[in-house]
Amino acid sequence: MEDKPDLGNVMAMISFAAVVSTGGFSSAAKLLGYSKAAVSRQIAKLEQNTGVRLLDRTTRSVALTPAGREMYGRCARIVDEVNEANQIITGMVTQPRGDLKVNAPVVASLFDLTSIIPRFLHTYPEVRLLLNLSDSKVDMLKGRFDVAFWMGDPFDSSLESVRLRVYPMVLVAAPDYLERAGRPTSPNDLKDHTCIVETHLSPVGEWRLSDDISVAVNRGPLTSNSVRMAREATLQGLGVSFLPRFLVEDDIGAGRLETLLTDIVTDSIPLHIIFPRGNFALSKVRAFVDFVRSEMVEGNDGGQGATLGLASAI
Repeated sequence: MEDKPDLGNVMAMISFAAVVSTGGFSSAAKLLGYSKAAVSRQIAKLEQNTGVRLLDRTTRSVALTPAGREMYGRCARIVDEVNEANQIITGMVTQPRGDLKVNAPVVASLFDLTSIIPRFLHTYPEVRLLLNLSDSKVDMLKGRFDVAFWMGDPFDSSLESVRLRVYPMVLVAAPDYLERAGRPTSPNDLKDHTCIVETHLSPVGEWRLSDDISVAVNRGPLTSNSVRMAREATLQGLGVSFLPRFLVEDDIGAGRLETLLTDIVTDSIPLHIIFPRGNFALSKVRAFVDFVRSEMVEGNDGGQGATLGLASAI
């Protein structure tokens, strides 16, 4: 079994290094913000734990013993490491720099992220951004990602979130599917249709078409957590899909897909940026969140206007 580190001994070593470097107990106490008696107790503890005398004390000065000189060299390195760590952390908080790990949906290009990120990197050249594209939920709490973009409501209440945009939803199907299956004229008609279910945006088996209308739907040949896969299956005539309009806008305009129940469907889906609590204190995260938020306000609004504001207090 490994020995547990004696954290109290580390503090004693720092106190010892302060006494030597400042030349006395009073000046060391002032440097550390402790009382002179507290520093003296730390040195006595260190000498007791090591079993050797480290300092020769007189009424006017302190001097290192041979063992003390050896100990001081090691303790001074500990103090240097602590100071260096403090400087690094302070830099992380005050100046955007270092690796920033970001997860985004596969369709990130459709909400301008692929153009926003290069502009961010030009603005903050000391940041190195690692972008991962995935439609799945990612583990934000184990440090794999610093921030993530998420379509829909945040999936973990322990995460901070900022809502960036709101996108209208549409019911769509390919013309050849509608020729075979007919066109639904009411929400209840959907129970008689083959539906392509996208599990990221809606609960399996239910579509919320508006604030007061939710319908049960039959699972068709495909259930997926990918909006891009659902779109492709819809284009192939496999059934009806319920998708963000921005994803299929070009398909609708070209006649490859037709919208359904347009007088009923008013639901929308938000785009959030999410991150673990406390990450906003890191300057690289704060700079990225603020930059993306600003860019998305000024850019395309997803069809209903950019909706901003903290979903939970930062």
